[in-house]
Amino acid sequence: MLRRDLLKMGSAAAIGMLAPGLAHAADPAGDKTPGTLAWDRSLVLIELGGGNDGLNTVVPYADPEYYKLRKRIGVPEADVFKLDKGLGLNGTMKALEASWKEGDLSVFLGLGYPNLNRSHFRGIDIWNGASKHDEMPPDGWLARILDGANGGAPSDLLAHSITLGGNGAYGGGGALYGHQLNRLTMERPEDFVRRAKRIPKPGDKIPNPAMSHIMHIQGDINRTADRLEEAYRKAPKLPDFPRTGLGEHLQIAAKLITAGVTCPVYKTGIYGFDHHSNENAAHPGMVGELANALAAFRLALKSVPGAWERTTVMTYSEFGRRAVENDSGGTDHGTAAPHLVMGGQVTGGFYGKQPSLTQLDNGDLVYTTDFRSMYATIAQQFWGYKKSFLSDKGIQAIPKVFKTV
Repeated sequence: MLRRDLLKMGSAAAIGMLAPGLAHAADPAGDKTPGTLAWDRSLVLIELGGGNDGLNTVVPYADPEYYKLRKRIGVPEADVFKLDKGLGLNGTMKALEASWKEGDLSVFLGLGYPNLNRSHFRGIDIWNGASKHDEMPPDGWLARILDGANGGAPSDLLAHSITLGGNGAYGGGGALYGHQLNRLTMERPEDFVRRAKRIPKPGDKIPNPAMSHIMHIQGDINRTADRLEEAYRKAPKLPDFPRTGLGEHLQIAAKLITAGVTCPVYKTGIYGFDHHSNENAAHPGMVGELANALAAFRLALKSVPGAWERTTVMTYSEFGRRAVENDSGGTDHGTAAPHLVMGGQVTGGFYGKQPSLTQLDNGDLVYTTDFRSMYATIAQQFWGYKKSFLSDKGIQAIPKVFKTV
């Protein structure tokens, strides 16, 4: 009986619905004092898996060198949604026009790091760990922050993070890996609730310590499913979202945020940006899907008072692409790239410096802003988290990106 129940519960727990992480030191400096964090605020991570082409996303249309480097795949100036300073978004991203004009969309330019690694696997590990190129941290940057503030977590915390649609192109917990954190992974809430209800509620008798641990996880799954089901049922009616994978995932996040669920991180993504050939056949549509989903998400949160002000969205990818197009009408693995940060507390505009197209490093863009500065900015200015979580103490937040803490 015991073995049968163990296998039954083990098979249900193995689906990755609610995963406690591993324990590691939260602060690289060894500070064990709990940090403060605005737990009612949510960061929504969108991974652009495969290495997004930044030059065809944020287009330097006013620089003639761009069209020399990209004779076939360069985005024509007529197809650019112009922003400022000779830069604009790919024309398929025009859905973000309202966000830019109303000042809650920012573009972080030239993000990268020294000695960039061009491997998809290692590259995304570095971004997830906020590490140096030769450093192998045992945990993700967000896991360190959440664990460092865990002593102050509110009693109504549903989960430290919710990943929608899997863990990314290369698996694992990514930026949320590590520590004793509750990481919820699902495709959609109804699937999670249905599977959780198949798990019998734990009884009063605990036969041994090993079984006690499993029954504790079992109880967590049951309680989380009940609370998730109730919150989703009570969520306000929101405007329509695009019928795309990202659109559906951001709709779920929007429902939970507007329902008042306490969860500091949501994670989802679009995968397939590794455009080594025929880039113009796929890339415009993919960044268009991103923009359309983000615009719908913004509109939905703005329809509920205070929800957009409690939310920040950030894109990231393992690397950018080379400045020059290749012979197959695509781009190969490169270095620096821009990323988007938007939200109700964001001061819109450009941050950092656009990399030069005439001063390349063996055909690559030279990064101008360390990507970890973007992380430090969000941690300090959006969440109010002041503790150290980066091994490189020279990394500084970018001033005045967010309006309030």
